[in-house]
Amino acid sequence: MTRSGTDRGTSSVIGVLLLVAVAVVVAATLSVFALQFGSSVTETAPVADIQIASRYFGDGVPKNDAVVLTHIGGDRLEREHLEIRVGDDVVYNRTADSESNSRTNNVGGLLVEVDDDDFNDLNKPSRLSPPRTHGGPPGDGDGSDPGVAIEWESEVQAGQQLVIQERNANQAYDVMSAGETISVVWRDGEATATIAEATVGPEAA
Repeated sequence: MTRSGTDRGTSSVIGVLLLVAVAVVVAATLSVFALQFGSSVTETAPVADIQIASRYFGDGVPKNDAVVLTHIGGDRLEREHLEIRVGDDVVYNRTADSESNSRTNNVGGLLVEVDDDDFNDLNKPSRLSPPRTHGGPPGDGDGSDPGVAIEWESEVQAGQQLVIQERNANQAYDVMSAGETISVVWRDGEATATIAEATVGPEAA
């Protein structure tokens, strides 16, 4: 049986309409996905002004370099999503407590032992400690300094400071060198965003 020109014309129109309908559905689906993905990243990633200042670089002390990170303003930051790197080394993250051997040694987030050799490479805050506990005045066996401030705790907000300072001991790892990059990174699953970044050294002091 031979199909008429009208039947062929009708079939062509129906085919075109089906293709258009499929294209519209695919485009709508992709648009919704893109909007949801984009909004989730922009809504979740915080925006904060973090000031990074270098201290003691070039003062003649081999391992004494320090950086001071100050939350100037913007969003509050949850520590569980934060990571601070000096070069490739992680020096601060979501860890609950990097010194858990006594209640006087709670150093939230600060990784005082950087290179995994069981010797502290960063100073912790100076504090008076009960007998037979670690921590204490500058020069004690575990490394501490009165200039170290760790106000960045579970939630970081405007005005709070975090001091990261090398431990001046022969066995300590040299964590910071002039010219290295220090980065404050926000992480949530696979999503990451750099909140602040600076080059450390005398020029930034």
